[in-house]
Amino acid sequence: MNCKTARTAISARLDGEELGVDPADLAAHLERCPACRAFAREAESMHRDVRLARAPSVPDLTAPILASIGADSRPHTAHEKALRVTLAVVAAVMVVAALPALVLGDDAGLPVHAARHVGSFDLALAVGFLFAAWRPSRLPGLLPVVTALVACLVGTSVLDVLDGRTGALTEVQHAVEVVGLAAAWLLAHPLRPGRRPRLSTP
Repeated sequence: MNCKTARTAISARLDGEELGVDPADLAAHLERCPACRAFAREAESMHRDVRLARAPSVPDLTAPILASIGADSRPHTAHEKALRVTLAVVAAVMVVAALPALVLGDDAGLPVHAARHVGSFDLALAVGFLFAAWRPSRLPGLLPVVTALVACLVGTSVLDVLDGRTGALTEVQHAVEVVGLAAAWLLAHPLRPGRRPRLSTP
């Protein structure tokens, strides 16, 4: 047995693998080869140190991670602050407008039950706008629902005006919801600095 074969067998023994040689031959070689004995001692020492080495210390990041879970990661520019204020104002106006229908059941001569349903709808939309003003980072999940609600509201109002079932001035009040939707959309899709809308060429 030569030294190369012996050292390969020593490494295999430390790794729990097959030696590939007769253990007795390896032991006999180590008895007569000081260099391979030294190699075996160093390899065993290194193997033990690696197994018993302490894990590197890692700073505890629990607090900053938990603090960032609900944080709005986008920068609060003056433009975004204005949109958030707009949403809050729209929500407040909608809450005030919804109270007569919700509490008193009074809404354009509708039956009390129907009027309270309308008031509940308006109040729910107002809460959505308030939540968007408070947590703009949640807007991507909220925007499709708000868009569907406002689109249905405006679409049915237009149909009723065209059919003569209601006056156009009466439905102007729904402009508040449209303003809220526009502010929510702009808040959810901010223009990056230096980015300009593309103009189509003929």
